Amino acid sequence: MTRNPSFASQSGGWRFSDILRDFAVVWQLMGDPQVPVLLRLGLPVFAILYLISPIDLLVGPVDDIAVILLASRVFVQLAPHAAVRRALIRLGRIPPDEPDREVWDIWDEDDKTIPGEWRTIDD
Repeated sequence: MTRNPSFASQSGGWRFSDILRDFAVVWQLMGDPQVPVLLRLGLPVFAILYLISPIDLLVGPVDDIAVILLASRVFVQLAPHAAVRRALIRLGRIPPDEPDREVWDIWDEDDKTIPGEWRTIDD
């Protein structure tokens, strides 16, 4: 399971809107058959067990909120790139015809040429 480093920044961020988006993506990914069953069961079960356990790292709900936020972020980061992309398309976060940034991010919007240099190598 390889992760796209340019995509990691797209799913990152700790603003309230990013956190809500991660929750929506997690909800979409829970029903996606491409996401491994161990991931779909492991992280949510861990988070729920921590929430109901009497052992807390901090007093109050701060640690519970942190565990939920961290579990949702890790879930999105570990899910397959194609599944997260489909979830973002279903949520309307990216248009369906937008090319994958892994390939298209070096290209200029108006000029469809790949930047580079030519050189001749004598054998």
